[in-house]
Amino acid sequence: MDPILKLLHRIYLRAIPYAAYLCAQFYILLGLISDRLVGTIAEPSLIVSRIPFFFGEKLRYFYYKKLLISVGYGVTFKYGSFCQYRKTKIGNRVLIGYFDTIGEVDIGNDVLIGSNVNILSGVQQHAFDDPDKLIWDTPAAGRRMITIGSDVWIGNDAVIANDIGTRCVVAINSMVIRKVRNHTLVGGNPAEKLMRI
Repeated sequence: MDPILKLLHRIYLRAIPYAAYLCAQFYILLGLISDRLVGTIAEPSLIVSRIPFFFGEKLRYFYYKKLLISVGYGVTFKYGSFCQYRKTKIGNRVLIGYFDTIGEVDIGNDVLIGSNVNILSGVQQHAFDDPDKLIWDTPAAGRRMITIGSDVWIGNDAVIANDIGTRCVVAINSMVIRKVRNHTLVGGNPAEKLMRI
């Protein structure tokens, strides 16, 4: 590689975190206002999710580090991914893939989340028990915190609506509606145990 390009690359890698941190302050303010007004940070987070390249990854890290309950070190939020609620907790060394939607969740350490994954805040956000009421008007138990243990790999296009234990794998295109025990590989719709790992 040309020495000038190497120098520019080094400057870029060192300068980007500072620029991203400064830029994140504006979006953090928007997130705080949105949370106060409507109880969610989804709209500002959607804007932040569309900022590309290494700059966008750093900006999203600083944004969520300030707005969420906790975000550990080595967390990467890829392009298009966003968190909806401030109650989310994310451990260390977590990769959140492209175009993921994150609800209320407590994620452990060393977790790999593929692309287009939807982590719901439980399975009882809406109800349809009363036939005389519209689903829109029927109250349900509401959101709840989903727990994802440490050392977990969630494949692309999965839907997570219940807890996942430690050292688990969720196969691609799976829907988790029942709790997943520790050391388990699950797959399917709904996800079933395929083997112990």
